Amino acid sequence: MKKTIYYIVLIVIFLVLWKCQVFKEPAAAIMSTTLDTPKIEQEEDVNLPDADFNLIVSDLDGNTINMVDYKGKVIFLNFWATWCMPCVAELPSIENLYSQFKDDVAFLLISNESIEKVKNYHTKKEYTVPFHIRNNDSLIPQQYNHEGIPTTFIINKNGKIVKASSGAEDWDDENFIKVLKEMI
Repeated sequence: MKKTIYYIVLIVIFLVLWKCQVFKEPAAAIMSTTLDTPKIEQEEDVNLPDADFNLIVSDLDGNTINMVDYKGKVIFLNFWATWCMPCVAELPSIENLYSQFKDDVAFLLISNESIEKVKNYHTKKEYTVPFHIRNNDSLIPQQYNHEGIPTTFIINKNGKIVKASSGAEDWDDENFIKVLKEMI
């Protein structure tokens, strides 16, 4: 009986610390070293779905961003949250990718959290990749609906989804960078 109570107390303490996210950053740092390498389907290999450009979000200054404005560009569309450990784990690789491709690729990293929370996180971590907030009155197009995060879509210049991925990945992997350069 004493062991059972002991284990219950340990589990409760762990859950409280986890809810406080004490372990999130160190665990995410460890996780980031084991991320999968993203792979992109080539147009001739599969019948790729068209992207839906009816997506409106806000930047961290409250300005409206319409995805249709990026039609004709390669788009990196990512759904994430500050509380999500896999999301936090992949953000450094996205930041590195952004530093290399910010002039050639549109980066839309979208969170459902409050603008204040995301802005504080962006500032604290000193990210330069732009973060966005989902507008409450804006619907997410059906093809981007997802159950888990992070979820990422890569859309080519022709408006085709060439990658749909659930889970964290190593976005600054040299093989992925090579394919992305070819897409531009």
